[in-house]
Amino acid sequence: MVIEVFDSLQLYEWFKDSSENAAVEMIDTDWISPLEETEICNTPPETGSETSVMQRSLCPWQWRLNHDENREPKILSEAYCLCRKSRGSSGALCMPIKRDVVVLKRILCDPTTGRYEYIRAVQTVTVGCHSVLPRTQRAAPLNKFYRSAFTIDI
Repeated sequence: MVIEVFDSLQLYEWFKDSSENAAVEMIDTDWISPLEETEICNTPPETGSETSVMQRSLCPWQWRLNHDENREPKILSEAYCLCRKSRGSSGALCMPIKRDVVVLKRILCDPTTGRYEYIRAVQTVTVGCHSVLPRTQRAAPLNKFYRSAFTIDI
């Protein structure tokens, strides 16, 4: 088995270049809320000085490990929302916060020699949960408004 080796400076430059402008909002319309809610969903957030961010959150989450032998890093921590609705009386919903993470994917190049190669890839992972108010109607695309604003009638 042959594995392409990157030196640390190469990896640093690649991660730096790949991570620029990564904070783009992702709309998760396919997200399915948890079927069973834990006890924490029915209790108000704690505000004590010894509490964690998750305990103080309106939309608490827990971590689970995402393991893939053909990826570097092989293990990624991913958050998952524990509640459907925000704790408290706001009527808001809990939605996942997603972020694109740069990874290396191992690809089999030659089955006879067992040669592998690593390629750059982007994987979307959930990094937390936040409280959002429900939409009252589907949002219209912004270009609908811009077209009428920049049109000149002749």
